[in-house]
Amino acid sequence: MTKLRLVFSFIAVASFLGACAYAQAQNTDFPGVQKSMTPSLFEQAGLHKLSAEERARLDEFIRAYVATSNERAATAAVDTAVKSNKVQEPEVIESRIVGRFVGYNGRSRFTLANGQVWAQSQQTIRSYPPIDSPPVIIVKAGGWGHRMYILGGGNIRVSKIR
Repeated sequence: MTKLRLVFSFIAVASFLGACAYAQAQNTDFPGVQKSMTPSLFEQAGLHKLSAEERARLDEFIRAYVATSNERAATAAVDTAVKSNKVQEPEVIESRIVGRFVGYNGRSRFTLANGQVWAQSQQTIRSYPPIDSPPVIIVKAGGWGHRMYILGGGNIRVSKIR
């Protein structure tokens, strides 16, 4: 029963914070659950039962979730506008590879935190020391497609899958 109540409390908090996130779309300086809610709402949600460490973990989760969902929403909006020929695709894309990067094998696919998937378009094989979720920059390279620059992992020609 207590776990179920905490789950419902979390859902209520997440919904409330979703509205706050919309108002502060690019603000990653989220002040925390306790400061964002009225004292009575904080208590009604059962969050006063969490330790300071548990609240800090919840705050960090919410910050990461909002940042990721904002990035995905922005990417989806750009993709929709590009497909309907309202705007051109951006010439520079910044994101992160989802998961561990160890190199490329000539047929590698890269899933990015913004939801895009890119495939290696040159037949180069390289290994690198493992890097967890390295940042990447993808630059439009004129008539040659795109080039992905991976922090700690060199650069390679890629083409967008989705």
